[in-house]
Amino acid sequence: MYKGYSDEELVELLKQGKDKAFDELYFRYRDLLVRFVYLRMKSVPVSEEIVQEVFTTIWERRKTIVIQKSFAAYIYTSVRYTTLDHIKSHTVTDQYIQEVLDRNPVSFNSHNATEDSIYYDELQIAVDKVAALLPKKSKEVFILSRIKHYSNKEIADELNVSIDTVKYHITYALKFMRTYLGEFN
Repeated sequence: MYKGYSDEELVELLKQGKDKAFDELYFRYRDLLVRFVYLRMKSVPVSEEIVQEVFTTIWERRKTIVIQKSFAAYIYTSVRYTTLDHIKSHTVTDQYIQEVLDRNPVSFNSHNATEDSIYYDELQIAVDKVAALLPKKSKEVFILSRIKHYSNKEIADELNVSIDTVKYHITYALKFMRTYLGEFN
C-alpha cells in the first residue's frame, strides 16, 4: 500500500497514526538492521531483539518523534546506541560474574563440569536480572570503574561529579548486586 512512499512521507503518516506506514518502514529496514547488529553481536536472536526494541520505541513515540536528517540515519543511530547499551549491560554482567567466580570457593574443574556449568548458568541469569535493575548512574560508574578501570578521579572528571559521588555509586552498585545475589557469594 505504501511501497512507493519515501521514508519521510511514511514518518509523517506514522505520526498521524497510520499503522500500515509503520509496517512499511519496519519491513523496509528490519533485515538490513538485523544484519547490521549481527556484525557486532554474532547472534541472530539478540540482533532481532535489539531491532525489535528500537521499532517498539518508535511506535510508542510515533506522535512525538523528531527526525533531524533522514529516517535511515535516525534508525541506524538508534540501533547502534541500543546495541551499545546491550553490550554495556552484558559487560557489567560478565564482570560481576568473574568477580563472584574469583571469590567463590567452588573450584571449577573437569570432574565437576556439569555442576559447574549449572552454577555458572544460574549465576549468569541472576546477574542479568540484577544488572537490569541497577540504576543508570550506578551502572555507568560501575562500568567505568570495574570494566574500563578508570580511577575515581577520572570517573568524576568524565561524569562531572564529585569523587564522593563516584565512591557512593560504586559502593551502591556492589552492595546492590551482593544483596540480590547473596546465594552466590
